[in-house]
Amino acid sequence: MGLFFYMNFLQEYVQHELGWHSRDVKKAYQALQSGYRAGECVGYANIEQVQAYVFTRFPATYQVCLKLIGKYFNDLKIHSVLDWGCGIGTASLALSQHFENLEYYLVEQDKQAKTYAIEFLTHFFPNNIVHHEEISKNIDLSVFSYSLGEVQNWQKTLDSIWDKTKYLLIIEPGTTVHFKRLMIIRDYMLAKEAKLWGPCCHTKLCPLQDNDWCHFAVNVPRSKEHRMLKGGERGFEQEAYSYLLFAKEPRNIDFGRVVAAPRLHGGHIDLKICTKDGAISTPTVGRSSGNYKTLKKCVWGDSLTHELL
Repeated sequence: MGLFFYMNFLQEYVQHELGWHSRDVKKAYQALQSGYRAGECVGYANIEQVQAYVFTRFPATYQVCLKLIGKYFNDLKIHSVLDWGCGIGTASLALSQHFENLEYYLVEQDKQAKTYAIEFLTHFFPNNIVHHEEISKNIDLSVFSYSLGEVQNWQKTLDSIWDKTKYLLIIEPGTTVHFKRLMIIRDYMLAKEAKLWGPCCHTKLCPLQDNDWCHFAVNVPRSKEHRMLKGGERGFEQEAYSYLLFAKEPRNIDFGRVVAAPRLHGGHIDLKICTKDGAISTPTVGRSSGNYKTLKKCVWGDSLTHELL
């Protein structure tokens, strides 16, 4: 199933199977927004707030998860997943698009959200197994999808999880505050000899300083209900995100990562690349370059496997 089709599929489910009253859902969305702005730990007080989340935040976080899974995990064997702070199961639903017969361990302090995570996973992907007990074995992939901020003692939590997992994916909003937090976590995990798979192509000090920070973006299609709840008119919105991916085993080091949207001109491309040497490079690539045709297709967040000619 394609991205937009799948989002519609989940949205149709929460409309038709869970009941839908647009006025109540809009009030629920406004209550959620008030909680976010107040810096509160927002849960799901009622079904309308779950529906509001599915139509407003789920499309963006789901697409970010899909993008990163497709970038790093297509060629890997993933059988078991720990989804920490799973919410309504966004990351697990995205993983189920790529892998069959998964075993899930869901950690979520909001009982209402976890109940719906289990319901969605078992409804859409009945061949998967959702465990209700504590983690009893090693895990292939552990995911913190927009949830690490909920952890009071993140060092202790990461220590415990890292001992049991092959891969650790941490996704955060693409803001300066969250980027700074990720840089602290990056240093902590590198000190534990974790292998950094992304987005960095090096383990040196991040070269993005002062008013710059490492983040990426996806364009998210907005349904009519999405526009109604948010009071927007555009058919798309942009979701900015940052992330870190660690593994127990090293991988081939890429030449660099595109850390800003390429600027395509009539006969040349302006790029911003974080290189394997731990430096920021801003090359201009013209038509005469052997890389030109390939680089015309690259997008923000892509890795470059070779040095530019």
